[in-house]
Amino acid sequence: MQISFKSRGETLVATLYGTSSVGVVLCPPHPLYGGSRNDTRIVRVAKELASNDISALCIDYGSYGEGVKEVQNVLDAIMFMRRRVSSSGLLGYSVGAVVASNAAVQAEIDGFVAMSILRKVNGIETDLNFDCPKLFVHGKRDNVAPYSEFENLYLQARGRKEKVVLDTDHFYMENYPTIIDLASKHIHRFFEEAFSK
Repeated sequence: MQISFKSRGETLVATLYGTSSVGVVLCPPHPLYGGSRNDTRIVRVAKELASNDISALCIDYGSYGEGVKEVQNVLDAIMFMRRRVSSSGLLGYSVGAVVASNAAVQAEIDGFVAMSILRKVNGIETDLNFDCPKLFVHGKRDNVAPYSEFENLYLQARGRKEKVVLDTDHFYMENYPTIIDLASKHIHRFFEEAFSK
């Protein structure tokens, strides 16, 4: 279902999958490189969540703001979602994971998932200094967010955390859709646990 909400004076468009009492906001990759709510990877994750009774809100960002304005877009999406659910989570893929991490520091969420997270993008760095449970999904052969760099981020992340390392690159396109569907199952299990506490 297509919906819209306001953020920084703009009307943002999103797709809502499912109508559960718990929900996750999904943040796409870099908007200047085709990242949108229709990204094939986050849509497959959203459908897996919805089929397991977890609503999923895939968002588009507003006009490009070098990561900073995108954080506000995500905070407004979380507020939109929180009016409809009792528990909420946040997922970001690639650049979306950097943006989501900065939003998570400022929002109350029950679980956070980072897929193929980068150390920084433009003016913002990843910030994992918040307490909710975290799941990291990363490719062993990621050449955009190198695995060694990811390991350092993982070590720095605060609180309860776990990681799933897959035999893939940054884009999950090798052995598609098997590899992204495997990631989706780990993500749905993680949020199920996070929301049951």
